[in-house]
Amino acid sequence: MRSSFAQIPASLYAPLLCGSLLISGCASLPPPTAELDAAQQAVNRADAADADQYAADALANARTGLQRAQAAMARGRDDEARDAAVTATADADLARVRSAAARTRADLQQQQAEVAGLQARLKLEPTPASANPLDIVVPTGTPEQRLQLLEADIRLNPFAQYERLQAQQAVTALATVSRRNLPAAMALAERRVGIAEQAARIEAAKRALERLASERSELRVEASRRDADRAMAEAEQLRLQAQIQAEDAARARAQAAQAEAVLDGAQVEQQDKVDAARAKEAALARKEAELVAGAKLPPMKQDARGDVYTLAGDVFAGGQAQLTKAGSASLKALGMYLAAMPSGSVQVIGYSDNQGKPAANQSLSERRAQQVRASLVAAGVSRNQISSQGKGAAAPVADNRTAAGRAKNRRVEVVISKVK
Repeated sequence: MRSSFAQIPASLYAPLLCGSLLISGCASLPPPTAELDAAQQAVNRADAADADQYAADALANARTGLQRAQAAMARGRDDEARDAAVTATADADLARVRSAAARTRADLQQQQAEVAGLQARLKLEPTPASANPLDIVVPTGTPEQRLQLLEADIRLNPFAQYERLQAQQAVTALATVSRRNLPAAMALAERRVGIAEQAARIEAAKRALERLASERSELRVEASRRDADRAMAEAEQLRLQAQIQAEDAARARAQAAQAEAVLDGAQVEQQDKVDAARAKEAALARKEAELVAGAKLPPMKQDARGDVYTLAGDVFAGGQAQLTKAGSASLKALGMYLAAMPSGSVQVIGYSDNQGKPAANQSLSERRAQQVRASLVAAGVSRNQISSQGKGAAAPVADNRTAAGRAKNRRVEVVISKVK
């Protein structure tokens, strides 16, 4: 026995020796129970390997052979049963390796496509395509010659040791088989050598898959690193833009202040110019706040109380005090705007519709007002400058008998008192 087969488990030798004894025509063999069991297991392995999809003909032959072996054993024809079982095992093994080859080829092509895609994304030179081990040409000749060529092929000889041992057993038995059994023994040897060749190509292809997987992992790491670098560069660019805009706004505010100082002692008709400067400052502050926050300020109206910003109920999750993402962004913009502009006291008032229990409505309006206050403080408004309260269903602005009216009544008002 070749030294390369030394690591094969001893439990696998039994079916090999049975096949060898069968082919050589040894007498006084026990009933072929082990051979039928081996054939059944081989068919099960082929089924599990999706041979129905990739090697249906070989699997059909194996099933037919197994049925023939079972029928012969039931009639007491042990030799016929043994021959059929050994052939069925070989057919099932052939179906299994053919299926494995098809699945391995698909995996190899997928890995190659992924690696090529990553290389193109990273603008790297594509790796020269290596030969697919599954495409190694099957040599011609007798089973013994083909087995010798497989042993001599440095690309394949490290692989498929068990299958090569099975093939060697079948080839060796040809020298002792009777002339009557020679055709069957030759067919079995050809199957076993073909299985060994295919199994070796599959294992070689799996090694290639491992190398491709390693290369793909390295490319993914490099792609992630480049993405992170790009994101950092974009963030830095945005920071610089925001800084420039803030400096522009500061200069504009300084200019407005200078204009206000110049106009301080001017006549009443100059007040329009002062108001224009303040409006420009406010517009710049508003634009800056909206740019940085990525959202518009809430709608605003003016009444006797001052500037009133109204947050509709849809800025909160239904029946909750938790702000939606859009609501948080809008409040951030408002807070930054208020922090940048001189303003009086800020009062946050929560309201609800009249649906449900009054105590629950009162609690919800208070919690929503508190949440808005906390968001404005987080955006830069002084904590001492802002207060909050809830008024429940009091002071509706629309008819609570309609859904549209109730939606308007579910609101939070941010009231900015005028600077005296």
